[in-house]
Amino acid sequence: MALSPDGQRAVVSVLDPARSTNDLWLYDVARGLRTRFTSDPTDEISPIWSHDGSRIIFGSGRKGGIDVYQKPSTGAGSEEMLLEGGLGKFPQSSSPDGRFVLYVSGSGTMRRSDLFLLPLAGDRKPFPFLNTSFVESQGQFSPDGRWIAYMSNESGQFDVYVAPFPGPGRSSRISPAGGGWPRWRRDGKEIFYLAPDNTLMATAVKGQSSPFDVSAARPLFTIRPRPLARLDAYPYDVSRDGQRFLVNTFVEETTSTAITVVVNWTAGLKK
Repeated sequence: MALSPDGQRAVVSVLDPARSTNDLWLYDVARGLRTRFTSDPTDEISPIWSHDGSRIIFGSGRKGGIDVYQKPSTGAGSEEMLLEGGLGKFPQSSSPDGRFVLYVSGSGTMRRSDLFLLPLAGDRKPFPFLNTSFVESQGQFSPDGRWIAYMSNESGQFDVYVAPFPGPGRSSRISPAGGGWPRWRRDGKEIFYLAPDNTLMATAVKGQSSPFDVSAARPLFTIRPRPLARLDAYPYDVSRDGQRFLVNTFVEETTSTAITVVVNWTAGLKK
């Protein structure tokens, strides 16, 4: 799931139980209305917004592997393939200047994944941002485009790191006890992430110099996200001001108590 840059809409990958595949839907956050965005018989997953909100970029398995497509966010017009072939490709973030799409290349699981960049102009030849023997996923551009937050297991557990973009420079770990699924506040002054126990954490950005520096992480609240089949899938997003969160969570089922209405009950007393 992902909120639009203006925070008015959300794009969500929704499972169609009749076909056991995922389609993309647009949600009007204020009015609670939803509109189907894709309807291909195969999976459409990993949706993100372009930097200006005019397009939605997503992965689709309509040609076998997961390839990258884009479509106007109005829902009108045709879909355009951006990248085809090779390993699965799962969009993660669009650069603030609109020049690049950051995506996960690999299976999208704990076995193998790396972060690549797809230029949206010129020959559109992708190149690696992080391509190591470790698992890298969940890459997110900072609002000013100077940094990329991501998750990696290079320490032996999954943690959140921040690396300079386009580099060079070393990565800085910002989660002291494990974490993943980082999100930036829209002014770049705070980073949110999920701790291993599903507590949503927040850490303030101290400065924009390298090495990257943040304050001690503080817990906000615990969420109950739905199980995720892939590391690239995001269970939450955050509003521009960092005060509201959209979470893909379980809805508690309520059990209603049956009520029996007896009419003309005084007649029964006379028998």
